[in-house]
Amino acid sequence: MNKFTKVLVVSSILANLSACAAFTEVSSSTSSTSDAVTPDVTLNEFVNKRYVAIRHDAANGGGENLDALAQLLGEKDKSAFADRMQTNFDSIFKNIDQPSEILVRIELQMDIKKS
Repeated sequence: MNKFTKVLVVSSILANLSACAAFTEVSSSTSSTSDAVTPDVTLNEFVNKRYVAIRHDAANGGGENLDALAQLLGEKDKSAFADRMQTNFDSIFKNIDQPSEILVRIELQMDIKKS
C-alpha cells in the first residue's frame, strides 16, 4: 500500500472510533437523565420553553400551545380551558417572574371555578 492509502485507512478507522465514542457518550447521558423525568418536570419544561407562545394563545383565546398545555394538565375540554385562560389572562400572566408560575395561577383558577 502506498503512503496515501495507509493515511486514508487510518483516518477512516479513527473517524469510526470517535463516532462510536460520541454515540456511546450521548446515549449514556440521555439514558441516565430519562429515568428522572416526571410529569411535573415535563409540564414545567414545556411552560418554560413555550411561555411566549402560550401567553399569545391565551390572549387570542386558543391555539396549539394552549391545547397542548390543556392536555398536559388533564383538561378534557380544551375550548373551555382556552376561554378560561383568555378570561383570566391578567390574573394568570401579570407580574410573572418565572414562566412556570402560571401553573400555580392556572390551578388557582380551576379551584375557583369548582367552588
